Amino acid sequence: MKKPLIAIAVIGTIAAGYGVTQYKANEKLNDEIAKQISLFEESSGFIVDYKEANYSLLNKEVSLQDIQFKGPEGEDLATISHIIIEGYETDKISPYTAMDLKGLRFAQQLIDLAEPTTPTELLNASYDITSSLKYDEATGKSDFDIGFVAGEVAAMDMAFTLGNSKTLMDVSLESQKMQMDSPLTMEQELQLQSKMMMAMQELQPQSFNFSFNNKGQFESVVEQQLSAVQLDKLTFVQQAQMQVDMLPLDEASKVELMNFVNGLNSLNISMQLDNNKAVSELAMEVSAVAQQPEKLAQLLNLKIKGS
Repeated sequence: MKKPLIAIAVIGTIAAGYGVTQYKANEKLNDEIAKQISLFEESSGFIVDYKEANYSLLNKEVSLQDIQFKGPEGEDLATISHIIIEGYETDKISPYTAMDLKGLRFAQQLIDLAEPTTPTELLNASYDITSSLKYDEATGKSDFDIGFVAGEVAAMDMAFTLGNSKTLMDVSLESQKMQMDSPLTMEQELQLQSKMMMAMQELQPQSFNFSFNNKGQFESVVEQQLSAVQLDKLTFVQQAQMQVDMLPLDEASKVELMNFVNGLNSLNISMQLDNNKAVSELAMEVSAVAQQPEKLAQLLNLKIKGS
């Protein structure tokens, strides 16, 4: 599903460059969406359709309504209520881009197939996904935020900040431009992967925050999964304790992780790095104190809270 979202984002930015009336922009948008969907269908074998698409000239915002995903034989797989994509541009990484996907639901046919092994709360849930990127080209600083909500089961959010990300953004933009006209060849994909790996080594991790919250049905989902593998809650907790004890964490962090395992309510993890160090340099420092949990927690400014 990642490729069609990228394709839709590209479509919005293309429409922004025409400088014509709203009607003409929407007309061109539909042509470009049809083109990108055709490319996706050709490479994936899936079928994608939508009811309505609009483009706002004011804030460079693309919105699609009632998207349907079907299998190679035309069988229903999933529907999405709407996708809104804001701020994407074709010739640069915008200072702010965002995607808001609401109401992803699995089709009944897919639910019936998965029902014997998957909790009904997950199969019947409506999923929402959000993501955003704030990018300062002058400093190379990037702020990412990704949110995920699974109906009444659980909600997660992950945010992180990276310094020296200009090379990574340049490679991402190159990849976006290359995928606009046709699927990438194997050689092109390998070349981009190599560039991406090199760019990632230059990144300077600055902060990381993760949160998980039970929205009411998460404990039931866990219990069903445990039952499926013939485990009771006590055995699960005991096994989790053994795994946590093996982690290179200070005792306070281990206690908080087990608070979450026992309570299945919420978990928050944060790290704050004071010095801007490249991934490679940071990895060496982490490796040097990996067997010293207290020093590792101090190096990462690690904080964990569970309930």
